[in-house]
Amino acid sequence: MPTYEVSRTLVKSPPELWEELQSDRLSEAVGATSVDASEDDRTLRWRSAGAHGTAVIEPSGWGTKVTLTAEVAEQEQRVAEAGFWGRFRPAHTPAPAAHDGLDRKLEALLDELGAAHRQPFQRES
Repeated sequence: MPTYEVSRTLVKSPPELWEELQSDRLSEAVGATSVDASEDDRTLRWRSAGAHGTAVIEPSGWGTKVTLTAEVAEQEQRVAEAGFWGRFRPAHTPAPAAHDGLDRKLEALLDELGAAHRQPFQRES
């Protein structure tokens, strides 16, 4: 079961990052079908077809450390694609995994979260 983990310290407050991750941003990035929040507002658990993971937010110095993890169940995905009897038949060409590039998606999500959405000291129109 491949595991991916990316983390970065972002210059945003924990409540601001929590709000952004709880919205559809995390779901869209990883293709999650469900996202569950912890009671302490620090951990989001997500699940999709063949993968699951967490988003953890921790205060850290001048910013907030965000750690995104994902575990992909390759065997479950292959059985789902080929059906029960498909796993017993020899495969001539391996099917691409549904979660290829998940590590790049997690990195891209951190890039988006860390980007400024508006210029400081600029009035909104």
